[in-house]
Amino acid sequence: MAATYAARRASHNLNTTDAAPFRRIFERVHAAHPDCLADEWLTHPCADAHGRDCCRPIVWSRRNGPWHRHEVIFVGAAPGNAGGKGGGRLGAHGTRIPFGGDVAGANLDVLLGSIGLDRNHTFLAAALNQLPAAGGGEPGLAELQAPVGDYPSSLHLLRDTIIACGPGLLVALGNVALRAALAAVRIIDRTPPPRLPALSRIRRAGLSRTQLEAWPQALLPAESFGAGWRSSWGAEPLPHLLLITHPSAQNMSPFAGPETRFHTRMLDARAALRHAVAARFGWVIPATRAEPPADGIYALPEWRELGAPRHARLDRLWRARGV
Repeated sequence: MAATYAARRASHNLNTTDAAPFRRIFERVHAAHPDCLADEWLTHPCADAHGRDCCRPIVWSRRNGPWHRHEVIFVGAAPGNAGGKGGGRLGAHGTRIPFGGDVAGANLDVLLGSIGLDRNHTFLAAALNQLPAAGGGEPGLAELQAPVGDYPSSLHLLRDTIIACGPGLLVALGNVALRAALAAVRIIDRTPPPRLPALSRIRRAGLSRTQLEAWPQALLPAESFGAGWRSSWGAEPLPHLLLITHPSAQNMSPFAGPETRFHTRMLDARAALRHAVAARFGWVIPATRAEPPADGIYALPEWRELGAPRHARLDRLWRARGV
């Protein structure tokens, strides 16, 4: 029988997973930030061992989502910069909240609400969990392959994040996110991180935008990932994959008219996401989007004071356009 996400969570006890795997990841990624290790909510920006604030703090904490198993997780290229190449307060570099304060974050909130989710009921990960060196945009391969904390690379971190979340559906926000996820699970221990698979290879494997697919046989994970997955989740299948357009201001905008691609890209992504969770899990799709809650991530001062006002304004624009 179909059910809402909340009903499925209550009946399947998805929130009973031990937080220990997430805590181990957190400790490894913030290994060079002593003050962070006792601050799983990152109430203060990352600082090095000398107490100096990091110019590009790592965004991976309880602000990404609850530390338990999730049926659906979202992977972006980077956690959001709100323009200004890292100079403003609204990007994830300022709020430590992935997609927290920029247009992409507000667009993502619309997509979450369209399937009955919010930030307290999913996990938002990224290929690179900090502001790219260029000050925004997508990270380069060298950045993804560089060490982060105690991890050999950001791809190793993404691999462990996927295992810890144990999703039935991984939603990739754009091509870089999908390519990074496919590369992360193919890491072979004690070897350099792999290159990202080319889009042509991904298409040959049967993956295409807005189409829900099982993990392709042509891009199966390495045994090291398989061992970690089986240790955590037994014989449960690998997550299905859904690629949708990255919800950045360059792709989707509530300021654009319904006749523009900035509007129809949102509709296409929303339709694909709604179809995916209904087909994969049997979720009942809500008729209208609920207002965000006031607890959890939404109670953080950076959200209330910085992210929420801007997201609320953009949300009103989407609602006025029937989205």
